[in-house]
Amino acid sequence: MIKKALLMDGKQFAKNKQIRAKRPSEYWLLFLKHHVISVKESWFHFYYLVLLIPVIIFLFIIFTEIGLQYIVPIIIGSFVLSLSVFSYFNIYRNNAYVPVSAYNELAKFIISIKGDVYRNLIGLRINAGVIESKKNAIYPKRLGLKYINGVKYKPFEIERFKANFTLKDGSVCVVSMHQIVLRVITTKRRSSGKTKTKMKRKHKFFYQLTLKLKKSDYKIISPNALLHLPGNDKLFEVVIKNDEDFCWVKIKTKKKLYKAESQMKYLSKIDDSIFTQMMKHLINNKIIENRGASQFIKKLN
Repeated sequence: MIKKALLMDGKQFAKNKQIRAKRPSEYWLLFLKHHVISVKESWFHFYYLVLLIPVIIFLFIIFTEIGLQYIVPIIIGSFVLSLSVFSYFNIYRNNAYVPVSAYNELAKFIISIKGDVYRNLIGLRINAGVIESKKNAIYPKRLGLKYINGVKYKPFEIERFKANFTLKDGSVCVVSMHQIVLRVITTKRRSSGKTKTKMKRKHKFFYQLTLKLKKSDYKIISPNALLHLPGNDKLFEVVIKNDEDFCWVKIKTKKKLYKAESQMKYLSKIDDSIFTQMMKHLINNKIIENRGASQFIKKLN
């Protein structure tokens, strides 16, 4: 039954790069392992074909014996053309960069929390699609970017995953990760009069954990006391909201893309999940204190 469901969901995910469902924790771990984390990027890209341009031109010259006296400038021109086409595809193609290590964070958290989830069911949605598309574009002003002559900003945002956990003590835990890609295109005019354009991308990942807690089961620090908490770690930003019966505790952090992706993957396997680190931050700083109902909180102490 599980294998059949994994196969069907896997085919749908491979086609649409999205899934939204409520499944047992073990199922999601298998799905992440087989269809998300271990999926390798294809070695072939369409724009690699531009590298064949010089070869095709060279073979055309040899077999047709046309323009042999111009063979050197023709070959040089073909290489320049291929590099120009390659640069175009590399700059303007839709970049679907998906941070695999971020899904490792989700998988590790599921492992740590699955024994405390009510009926062992987790609601999860994943989006591993292309981020640089019109539907994901956002205004530069939203990121606080100001106009600079010769610089063009193109930011994109996407929610990569969001998981809902209802714990056995009645608490609700929601974890999510948003990705923002900022494409920066810089145009400069040289003293010679020629114009040079450069493009680079900046990736940021925003992790968030939200807890809905019963006031009868937890003691939560007041919002005012939170602002003056001594030694509060600047790595995490915490926001607290209250009503009569419940308290919402939101904690978030952000990470930039590491250049050493292999090192990040290794560290992400041996460290606690970023979401577990968030929970420990709340507990160690006594932002939330258990009154005895939650076994999950006890395990993190």
